[in-house]
Amino acid sequence: MYRIGIDVGGTFTDLVAADVEGRVTMAKAASTPEDQSLGVMEGLTLLAREHSLDLRAFLEATDLVVHGTTVATNALLERKGAAVGMLTTEGHRDVIEMREGLKEDRYNLRMPPPVPLVPRARRLGVKERVRFDGKVATPLDPRSLAAGIERLKRAGCASVAVCYLHSYRNARHEQATRRALARLMPGVYISLSSEVLPQIKEYERFGTTVVNAYVGPALGVYLGRLEHRLREAGYTRDILIMQSPTPCGWPPEPCSRGPRGASRVAGMPRDCSRTGTSSPSTWAAPPRTSRCFRAASRS
Repeated sequence: MYRIGIDVGGTFTDLVAADVEGRVTMAKAASTPEDQSLGVMEGLTLLAREHSLDLRAFLEATDLVVHGTTVATNALLERKGAAVGMLTTEGHRDVIEMREGLKEDRYNLRMPPPVPLVPRARRLGVKERVRFDGKVATPLDPRSLAAGIERLKRAGCASVAVCYLHSYRNARHEQATRRALARLMPGVYISLSSEVLPQIKEYERFGTTVVNAYVGPALGVYLGRLEHRLREAGYTRDILIMQSPTPCGWPPEPCSRGPRGASRVAGMPRDCSRTGTSSPSTWAAPPRTSRCFRAASRS
């Protein structure tokens, strides 16, 4: 049996295979930025030839594929992510812009602030409030929520970040919002802060969720294509996906995906239903329901 490692770079895609006795073989293929999965499959074909096998026989003799990618990082750096809308607790739509009142060069009065990934017009308040202890102070208002979703729909948002105060203690309102989004904006990519980063501190949680929503659709499309081509070529076992490099140095945690050809994704929590990645500033999640960047979903 073989174990395969893949690293997709901007120019070349590098592959390495190790057998049970520890022998290592390598291959290199040109990267294909228009669809990185094509370059990966070409590299696997070259790697199979190194073992005098065709691609199907080689993949059938492989028990693990580990795949590093910069797809999410590149989408963020190049500002080529999805059009994101944000739903948040009424009165708190500027959290991601105010940050924590800090800046990289705190004594530089002329330092321009970073441009938010979600413009203010697409950051909308929803009437609801959960207290710090998880108790509901203001129930989620269906009319306010429906009005916000309608505005995001008219704005052409392909992805929505749902960021309510203290949702890490009580995610009920965010989960209800996901159901409403799935009903009123079918096909939209959804990131819930209570799944992406379920911990205290609003700026970190909101910002991480927004980035997940921003890069998630592109990464979901890429991973979907890659998985389809791998399954079609005869690979049926685990895929370990890692965002490379890991922004902010967060340690990855394993995640297992659904029953059919389960993929494990570094940086995603358990119980994901599709592949993706996650971190404080770039992670993406799957095309269908999941708990990623931790989380996002495409209904």
